[in-house]
Order: sequence, then C-alpha cells, then structure tokens
Amino acid sequence: MVKQLIYSTLILSLVVGISFSALGHGDNPTLLEDINNDGIVNIQDLVLVADALGQPVDRTAEQNPDVNRDGSIDVLDLVRVSNSLGQTVPDENSAYHDIQEYVFDKSCANSACHAAPVNSADLSLEYGLSYDDLVGIVPRNTAAADAGMKLVDPGNPDNSFLLTKLIGPESPNQGSRMPFGGGMIHTGKIEAIRTWIEAGAPETGKVAGIGDLGILRDPDEVFEPPAPPLPGQGYQIHLPPFKIEPGTEREVFYTTQITDENGNPVDGDIYINRVEIFYPAGSHHFIMYRLTEAGLEKGLMDEGATPGIGVNPDHIFRVLDTEKPDLLGHVGIDRLFVLGTQTDDVLYEFPEGVGLRLPGDTVYDLNSHYINLLGDETLIGETYVNIYTIPEEEVQYEAIEIFVSHRDIRVPPGLTRISKGTWHIGGKGGELQSRGHDPDAVLNVFVLSSHMHRHGELFEIFHGSTGDLLHRSVAYDDAPITLLDPIVHLDANDTITFQCTHNNYDTDEVLKFGLTSEDEMCIIFGYYYIATESAGSIIR
Repeated sequence: MVKQLIYSTLILSLVVGISFSALGHGDNPTLLEDINNDGIVNIQDLVLVADALGQPVDRTAEQNPDVNRDGSIDVLDLVRVSNSLGQTVPDENSAYHDIQEYVFDKSCANSACHAAPVNSADLSLEYGLSYDDLVGIVPRNTAAADAGMKLVDPGNPDNSFLLTKLIGPESPNQGSRMPFGGGMIHTGKIEAIRTWIEAGAPETGKVAGIGDLGILRDPDEVFEPPAPPLPGQGYQIHLPPFKIEPGTEREVFYTTQITDENGNPVDGDIYINRVEIFYPAGSHHFIMYRLTEAGLEKGLMDEGATPGIGVNPDHIFRVLDTEKPDLLGHVGIDRLFVLGTQTDDVLYEFPEGVGLRLPGDTVYDLNSHYINLLGDETLIGETYVNIYTIPEEEVQYEAIEIFVSHRDIRVPPGLTRISKGTWHIGGKGGELQSRGHDPDAVLNVFVLSSHMHRHGELFEIFHGSTGDLLHRSVAYDDAPITLLDPIVHLDANDTITFQCTHNNYDTDEVLKFGLTSEDEMCIIFGYYYIATESAGSIIR
C-alpha cells in the first residue's frame, strides 16, 4: 500500500521537497479503528466490532464500531480494524490539544510567564508539560488552595482555578485576571475550557460542544500585515479589510490582478513555487481563483456587489447570496481553483523544478469566508498572499491544480449516507482532454486534501487502479493535507475515487450540496505535476 504521511497545515513538514507549514505541534490523525479510544488498534477493538455485528448504530456513543461510517456494523468494519492492527493515535487529536494550540501557546506559554525559564507560580503551560502541571494540582495561590481549589479539577469547572483566573477572580486575594497584561481571551475559548473541564479534562479525545477554536479572535488581537516579496522575487496579493457583524458569517469575493511594486499589471505568464498566506483569526477558508474567459464574458466581476462591506468604501466586495449561488459563477467553468487554506499563516512550496503557471494578464477572484457567530463586536477580515516566482527556464515540470467536486449528496433526516465520486484521467471529459494535455502524459500527484461541512464524518480518497488509501479525514473544519510518498502516477487508464460520509443527525430536512455551513460538500483538491512539454495550455 502507498505509504501515507498526513500533515495538518499547522506544522512544518518537508517530504520529497514539498513543505507545508504553520504554527502548531502535530498531525491531525483520523484513526477511527481505535474504537475504545485507548490510543492503539488491537484485538480489543476487533472484539468490539465482532460483538456489535448487526446491531443498530449509535452515533452518540463514545465507542462506535461502525468504523467506515456507512450506517451498519458488518464484516467491512472487521476487515478495516484487522488491517489497522498495531496503529497508534497521537495525542494531538484532542480537545486538550486544541486548547493548548489556541489558548496556552497563543496567550500564556511565553518566556516571561508560564514557560521556561520563568514558569511563573511554578506552572508551565508549554506543549507537553501543561497537562501534568494543571490537572489535579493544588494552586500556589494560598487563598485558592485554602478553598480546596485545583488548577484544573476534572468534572468541576467552578473549583478550577485556571478558569477563575481566565474569567477574572472576584477576590483580590486570588490575584489578577490572566493573561496578565495581555488582554482577555475570547469568551468562546473560555467556554471551551469550561466544557473540557466538565467532561473530566481528558488528555485525549474530542469533547462534544467544543468547536473550531482557530476561528475565534481574541478581543485585543492585532493583525500585522506581512512584508511583500523583494522586487524580482515575487508579488503580494491583497484582499482588503471587510466587516463581519456580530452574530453573523460572511463570504465575499474580491477581484484583483497581480501587480508589480509600482502597481502595474504583470505582463505574460509567471511561474511560482512558493506561497505564503496570512490572515487574522476568524476565517473558515480562503481561496484564490482565476476567472476564465467564460467567467469574464458573463460579467462576474459586477455580480453581487454590496456596498458598505469594505472598511474602505472604494473597495468593491461581492457577497455570496446562498439563495442565488449561481450568480457568482461555477468552479471549473467560470473560475479555476489556484490555491487555498483553512489555516492562517500557511507556507507551502513545490519540489525543485516544479512551477505553477499563473497568467499575469488575467483577473483573480479572492474568496474569503469569515465567521463571527460568537462575537459581540464587528470583526474585520483580510488576507495577504505572497507568491514567489522562479524563472521559466528553471521549470522542468508544471504544477496543475486539482479541484473536483461531487454534488450528488442527499441524506434524509436521522440517517447516514455515503456519496461517491470519480476523477477520470483519460477519456472524454477526463483531466487530460479538458486540460489539453498530451493524451499519453502521466500525472504525478504529490498532494491531496479534502473539504466537507459540519455533517461530514469521514472523507477517503483512493487510487483507482490499486485501491490504495491516499487520504483520510474526519476533521471537517481542518482537513489534513496528505503529502504522498511515493508520488502517485496516473495515466489515461487510471482514476482517483473518493467518498464522503455525511450524518444528518440533527436536522429535520434532507441534507444536500450547498454553500452554507448547514449544507454539505464533498470536494478533493491538491496538485500534480507534469512534464512541461506534455502540459496543455487550455483554460476551461
């Protein structure tokens, strides 16, 4: 089987010359076969499946033997557990890890406070140390200790001094609110810590009721725009600031062109092999598209324009109307995917000699989706993209974007359904023909990822000719990026197949494909490279 290395865009990785990086600690594992959640797939998990064969599936149970999430417990689940015996689960797939990532690392674990060398109050909130220093530990504060409090008292948030310090102590004997001098953290993060403690403060495993902490921006958080690439090394693309009112979410599109340091549009094609994406917390995703001739002829640049969105009233933003999604065009016809992320501060670069060709004289559509449902103040969204170029003569292989969407999703209330799709390489309408590639060309796929919404429970991508599993995700809000080692080679006779499992457990309506968080999606994206002499020039 093809070896699979799964990386979240929250870490720095380097595999066969490709890197994806951001701030973070580890993988975003998806080991569903560990049914009893003890960190390893073993005979005990196999017994749990065997004992449950033919029984109804309980999606709310802590131990779910329906491993493939197809709505039934059968021999297929037994096979999958058997094939995964011995695999282990890193601790990063946990609510505690998310709290570490978005609360402790961001606001507490610095050298002046709760990290070496100071370790204020004998408390280290550094990664790998914070759990043992918090859970069940008596506070150094005398008043809190005399009251019988613990720093974290599992199951008892009101007796947990950590929560008291984050909210703000009522008694002056208990000291000041934390983070000291750093501004209050988002109330959603505080509630996440409360929920985690109520659930027993587990070190591993997810906790119901804790959403994506990465989209919560602390009230005093300041976004520092990045410096652009040096002249001659690349270009900076900017989606200007726009407003998202409290209790809302907003998805916008903003058209722009690639310009040089003097503001002049770039003439002709450029090749890039490194990308940096920066935006402040609060974003669900950012995508950069390029408009096709068909999209420009339809006048997409003028559709959906909504005044009052931008911080600068001269900036024109088009707001997605979920009731009229076709108004802004179709991916693959009117616009083509170029790059995107669900994580802020992302860096990725292609292998040496591989370049992604971007027409310099076309229009690019920047798409940003921000969520401010838990906020009580207006949020400001913004994105910077730094693209770094390489000379055309150094490009031996051309990188091509993969963006394949399966829209045939229909899940009745209370049921689970699997939607399956196929990406064809050869044949009529296949990738080779639609891109204008040489019909004998070989596609070298080096990275894959996926996208679902909140009812998505499992996403799997397979190599059509071998059946090898290439990518798996259960993280609908932050799907891992899979760097393929070895690289997967696809000719005209091959395919990529994929399937999404959606669980409509909490609505009274049929779940269908759509653009809101209450609709669903089933999308694969990534990149492959192809010899430049075999690459087509057709832009659909």
